[in-house]
Amino acid sequence: MKQFFIYLFLLLSSVVGAQNANKASKHFIKAEEAIRIRQIGEAKLLLEKSIAADSTFGDSYYLLSYLYILERDYIKSRALYAQLMNCCGDNPKYALAHLSLAQYEWSEGNYEKAKKYAIEFLDFNPDKKLYREKKSANKIIASCNYALANMKNALPYSPMNLGEIVNVKDQQYFPAITANGEEMYFTARDKNTDENIYKIKKQEGKWASPEEVKELNTKFNEGTCTISADGTIMIFTSCESTRDLPGYGSCDLFMAIKEGDTWLKPRNLGPNVNSAEWESQPSLSADGRTLYFVSDRRGGLGKKDIWKSELNSQGQWKPAVNLGDVVNTTDDDISPYIHANGQTLYFSSKGHLGFGGLDIFISEKKNSQEWGEVRNIGYPVNDHTDQVAFIVSADGSKGYFSKEEIQEDGTRDSHLVSIDIPQEIQPVVLSGFLEGVVYDAITKTPLKAELELKLLENKETESVLLSDKKTGKYLIVLNQDQEYALYISRPGYLFQSLTFDTHNMGVDGKRLDIFLDRIESGKNITLNNIFFDSNEFNLKRKSQIELDKILTFMSNNKDIQVEIGGHTDDIGDDNYNKELSQKRAEAVVNYLIEKGIDAKRLTAKGYGEKSPIADNTTDEGRTKNRRIEFSVM
Repeated sequence: MKQFFIYLFLLLSSVVGAQNANKASKHFIKAEEAIRIRQIGEAKLLLEKSIAADSTFGDSYYLLSYLYILERDYIKSRALYAQLMNCCGDNPKYALAHLSLAQYEWSEGNYEKAKKYAIEFLDFNPDKKLYREKKSANKIIASCNYALANMKNALPYSPMNLGEIVNVKDQQYFPAITANGEEMYFTARDKNTDENIYKIKKQEGKWASPEEVKELNTKFNEGTCTISADGTIMIFTSCESTRDLPGYGSCDLFMAIKEGDTWLKPRNLGPNVNSAEWESQPSLSADGRTLYFVSDRRGGLGKKDIWKSELNSQGQWKPAVNLGDVVNTTDDDISPYIHANGQTLYFSSKGHLGFGGLDIFISEKKNSQEWGEVRNIGYPVNDHTDQVAFIVSADGSKGYFSKEEIQEDGTRDSHLVSIDIPQEIQPVVLSGFLEGVVYDAITKTPLKAELELKLLENKETESVLLSDKKTGKYLIVLNQDQEYALYISRPGYLFQSLTFDTHNMGVDGKRLDIFLDRIESGKNITLNNIFFDSNEFNLKRKSQIELDKILTFMSNNKDIQVEIGGHTDDIGDDNYNKELSQKRAEAVVNYLIEKGIDAKRLTAKGYGEKSPIADNTTDEGRTKNRRIEFSVM
């Protein structure tokens, strides 16, 4: 953590060149010779003698401090630098000592002291070859000013440890949670064991004891995983290339699919995602079709960058692309978390302005290619220490992350904690979810089926996923303030057409079991996404999605004939309603014929108000009765 102290002894040659022929300098020369023959202990003793002989001989403080840095004894090193300041702080040849102290105080959250030392370093007007050091000093000053100002605006964070039942290992980190908030996966290890993946479930609203994911864990390290919103797709990191898990580089990403309660054999995501370099810290979109991850490969903007890959129509991962310079910086940008809404990104960065170390930031997607302003999520979650692996529940109310604690022996433990998310850093778009089971309508057998969620306004596909092969279970995320068409389909079955307006739905989860009918004569479905204006029969533009779905179905099932039936509520004249329903059915049929469907396969029939499926005395019932049906003849 104190790598900022590791400044090479850049000015050593200029320092020793100014030695005076006195007792302190003689000890110094002997110490330098001891270092050359790797007698570090002897060198330290000689430097201490030099300081005792002349407390104003700055070269000895400087070199002895550097030796302690190499030994990672930063407390002694800092004390020596402080003594150097007292005796010789105004000497330009010790300028880097000011910067080292600035780095140290910054890492400890002592912002006033850090700012003072950084300014002192710059006051020496360091030459051009110290460009990186000048940049570092300016970054420290900016960060200190930011921290001092924003610590006054603390947000109401109150981290709550998930408790001893969950935090059973020395270290727990990088959590991932399902959209319904009922399952969480994370990486854990003890001080002398390898990383493994664990799972916890909620029982009566409380987290139960962790269970090891034995199908995926090996004798090597597995960790930093992510899961789809329904918990059926996992991508995780493995850093050992084996016969079962062959890799391309130092650490690779692997994908596993869950059927029922069992994870199937994982597979490498391939060269479009993995490289000869380091890939880790994945985050999946809700439907498992977009992957964000971290890599230090070439072509990035800095040290570690965030990258993205998407599944193509053949189920293959496309070549990864860098997320760009709005999110990524020339420093480390890591631990991305894409919210269930697919639009809000949380990540950690050293490059964006913050409190020091790795801070957590948030950015909202502007469009499919661009990200909006990056914002620090604030104090006290962010402070001078490192914060990583921050995730947020679908409804935006809860955040989870790992909090580090330094033990008396200097080791670091980390425990999973939760926080209530202040409105200031909640996603702009919150998410609810729909879950249930897909069944065969007759046998009630669970089915594997495709669920495709589309935005009615622009016809964009928001999610595509499969219900579980064994259990038929599904879970799909619904963002607030949208109009959706949801299609459930399986070869040999009539598709289901559902519509959802989430403007007033809230973020609570909904349950809906779905029953699919086989393609047989007499079976019918309601086309819930065919829209007309009141008393009109011209198809509205947002009906396009449904019409195209019918076209695809008719093209894939060329031997069927169908009736398109129009229905109304009972308001108005019977004859008028029948004529209106006929014209609406004909509008659908005519569209299909224009798009190439043989007219002989299509029949339009208006039923008017004669076949209600709900009570016409309520608005809800009348809405259900105003419908278009698709019937196999």
